Amino acid sequence: MFHGTVGAMRIIAPLLSLTMLAAAVALADPYGPHNAVTDMAPFCATCHSSTSLDQLRDLPASVAAQETIDGKHLSRIKTDPAYKDLSPKDREALIAAVKWVDAQASVTIQAPSQARRNSRIDVTVITRGGAGPVIGVSLVDSTLRFQARPISSSGFKVIGPALVLGPDGKPQAQWAERRMRGSDMGLNTVMITGIKGDPATKRVDETRTTWVLRTPPEPGTYTFAAVFFYGTEKAHPLGFLTLDGQTASPGRTSGASGRIMFSNVASVSVK
Repeated sequence: MFHGTVGAMRIIAPLLSLTMLAAAVALADPYGPHNAVTDMAPFCATCHSSTSLDQLRDLPASVAAQETIDGKHLSRIKTDPAYKDLSPKDREALIAAVKWVDAQASVTIQAPSQARRNSRIDVTVITRGGAGPVIGVSLVDSTLRFQARPISSSGFKVIGPALVLGPDGKPQAQWAERRMRGSDMGLNTVMITGIKGDPATKRVDETRTTWVLRTPPEPGTYTFAAVFFYGTEKAHPLGFLTLDGQTASPGRTSGASGRIMFSNVASVSVK
């Protein structure tokens, strides 16, 4: 920093960085982030709706309510100009499809309960649901939406790319292959493609992702969880809108049609 502008730059630079990061990883885009192939945490996806108030327990009740599915997304479908082309009947049909997607969605995490210091463990995350075509999964150190950090922040190290099994049960390497050659491949985040949710046919896709982690060097009890990023509106034809050569939700990426859901909390005793 240059003398004389230190104070201003220290304030402005972090704000610019956060703004750019939020823009880059706004995962409500049903195709996932376009350029960001890096560690991600749920605070970045500000346009997503939270699936539970528990992940907002650090916020005032009035603020938390505005981040929920009803407060941030479904109410918008009913009233927002972004959905002006839909009749009242169509809006209700879209809402019904969205609610079906949310009812089917789940995420669980599996990890050993004990491990030695600086040893390797496998952590597996299983997702179910999402409208697709892309979902995201991250390992984080907390189930607080706006305070969670990548799991490496608590002393774990991700070893190499995660093993991703898509909805067809076959490995997917597309996400890792987008990483620049020579870069560290140990990311806490994966994007998984080929997802489709369909209330008409009752199709609900499942994925399985396994990370290899090195445990922290310090003994103690460590907790972490998975966060599941998924979309909803594309489960219904009314949720499609052509935009820039791709199909987007009528509310576009600001419509909060994406979701943030946390898994159960895993606890590992490191000795």
